[in-house]
Amino acid sequence: MAKSGNTKLHALPAQSTEELFELKQKIRIHRIKILLLILAVVSIVVGFIFAAYFYFERKTYTGYELVEQMEQGDMQTAEFEEFEGNILQYTQDGAVYFDMSGNVIWNQTYEMETPCVTMCKDYLAIYEQGGSRIFIMDVAGRQGTIKATMPIQRVSIAGQGTVAVLMEDSGTSYIHMYSKDGSRLAEGGLHIENSGYPLDLALSADAQKLAVSMLDISEGNVQSAIVFYNYGTVGQNEIDNIVGSYAYPDMIIPSIKFVSNDRLLAFGDTKVIIYEGKQKPAVAQEIKCTDVVRSVYYNERYFGLTYDNPKSAKGYHTVIYNMHGKTVLEQDLGLDYTEIGFLQNGLLCVRNEKSVVLYTVRGNKRFEHTFDRNIYDVISGSDQLEYLFVLSGETDLVRLSDE
Repeated sequence: MAKSGNTKLHALPAQSTEELFELKQKIRIHRIKILLLILAVVSIVVGFIFAAYFYFERKTYTGYELVEQMEQGDMQTAEFEEFEGNILQYTQDGAVYFDMSGNVIWNQTYEMETPCVTMCKDYLAIYEQGGSRIFIMDVAGRQGTIKATMPIQRVSIAGQGTVAVLMEDSGTSYIHMYSKDGSRLAEGGLHIENSGYPLDLALSADAQKLAVSMLDISEGNVQSAIVFYNYGTVGQNEIDNIVGSYAYPDMIIPSIKFVSNDRLLAFGDTKVIIYEGKQKPAVAQEIKCTDVVRSVYYNERYFGLTYDNPKSAKGYHTVIYNMHGKTVLEQDLGLDYTEIGFLQNGLLCVRNEKSVVLYTVRGNKRFEHTFDRNIYDVISGSDQLEYLFVLSGETDLVRLSDE
């Protein structure tokens, strides 16, 4: 029988401590170089993005490229609104809803001396102050018609089509609530001798809260009040669904607006009041007006007040605030404007019969141009370079460019 041999294992020569330390140092230095290279590339990319952003933010365009042109009839009596990414044009004879290329989506006929439009999210309402009919529309067309029993004073619509209607008859004002198909949901009376004369009303987007601005003039004294109603479970436990009332001596509040479900702006002649609250709105901030306000404008993030320019005999001065009442911009306006307001893309549009100036909320001038014909409206497109210019005799879809 053969004997099995003994197998011997030979250890590899051990590296010295110095060699191991040098190897670890080389690996560490290599990793640092890779990290520094990555950081350098990222810094260059981020720097390029910021440089492009600031260049675009500060760039002023004076011309534009025509993308598409649509011939139109007389636009002098027409009004325009942007709605769900398309255009609403309305006149005394009816409303037309069309896309940016001029393709008609729907057409609603009516006869109104002075048609008014109010909108919220997916719905809009067309009515006439002093009239009796309200057309409830969405992107697909008419969803309902309301036949009021008294002359209509104000209308406010919620995001799902619920409508609040302020009416007046024989010294008494009434508020009726309707669903989008025109059926009545609630009603109530406001007696002028007890509560004052209603100037405006606002319905929240979820249709849960309603605010009414009241004016009381008695014995030579002027006093306004904002009354809040809640039509949810909280308001059912309150008398007449009233969950709050705020009085303001020596002030008139002609305009109120819910800019979100839980925030309302009240524009008075001496100050702007911000109310906040999910169920019972309360005063969150008050901003005093520094002079007689020429114009007010707002969107979901900001609101602005425009005054005569105190530094000059001509021109105007506008101040933009965020919804916490903090000033984000003060801007002198050299243009003698007829319209001022935020576009859907967030830019501030200032225009008159032939000139347009667009500003960012940082005060940078994005676009300035004087046309050779009357311009009736400016509507923002899919980005901050695309616009629809409603001109005399035509509507132009354009992209801003250098002349």
